[in-house]
Amino acid sequence: MINMAGSRWKAVLKENLIFYAAGFVVLSSLKLFYSRAGSDELRWILAPTARWAGSLGGISFAYEAQQGYVNHELRFIIAASCSGVQFMLVSMAALIYGCIHRMKTGKKKTIWLAGSMVFSYLFTVFVNGIRIVSAIYLPLRLEGVLAGGGWLTAQRLHTLIGIVVYFMALLLVYQAADFMAGIVAGEVRRQRRRIKWAVPVFWYFAIVLGIPFLNGARGKNRDGFGEYAALVTTVIVGIILLLWLASLVRNGRTGCGSADAGTGRGEELP
Repeated sequence: MINMAGSRWKAVLKENLIFYAAGFVVLSSLKLFYSRAGSDELRWILAPTARWAGSLGGISFAYEAQQGYVNHELRFIIAASCSGVQFMLVSMAALIYGCIHRMKTGKKKTIWLAGSMVFSYLFTVFVNGIRIVSAIYLPLRLEGVLAGGGWLTAQRLHTLIGIVVYFMALLLVYQAADFMAGIVAGEVRRQRRRIKWAVPVFWYFAIVLGIPFLNGARGKNRDGFGEYAALVTTVIVGIILLLWLASLVRNGRTGCGSADAGTGRGEELP
């Protein structure tokens, strides 16, 4: 059985190698570019993000060279580090490596590859705008808590908002992509759908924590990177556990309803 599984994965790799390689080249190039880029070089993503966040939150941002999009009244800057490029890379990787092998023809694989890149860019602008507005207004609602001198500081809240918004968005888009890939590939699935979290979790950790760790982020800022890694891990595990518990409750209710309906006693429940 192990040999059969190994042979299957070898066949999948051989069939999709050129597309995996193309995805790797694009992701690596973007990652390298992002590591060296400032706000001026990232205006292709900062500008639409600032416009969307401004429209969503009723806020105006003005561009300042080498700084980013600034709102002086709120003392908020959409800088290069707020561009969302990191999330865009995670989204691209999950959509490409999680779904492209299910496409039956080279044409469909090519379309999926290109579509994953374009969609990830647009989706990143959309999600990042929501994150930015949340990062502006939520601290205003929690001023009393943040001023209390406890564990939850403004910086930690900002980080938590980013992790929650980005990871939930990644889970959502991957479920949709998985469903869409099944339709495009002509797969028929009659069983109850479950949340697929392994691929999103792997790529989130690999790009957000794995690559920086390999590049020496832990050595350069041991305490800061360690705390950030702990926050990411805690939040993601917490979200997965909550979704798992919610699915148990939902499936339990569905099961009870089905059993009662089968015995004709559904109306006896209070």
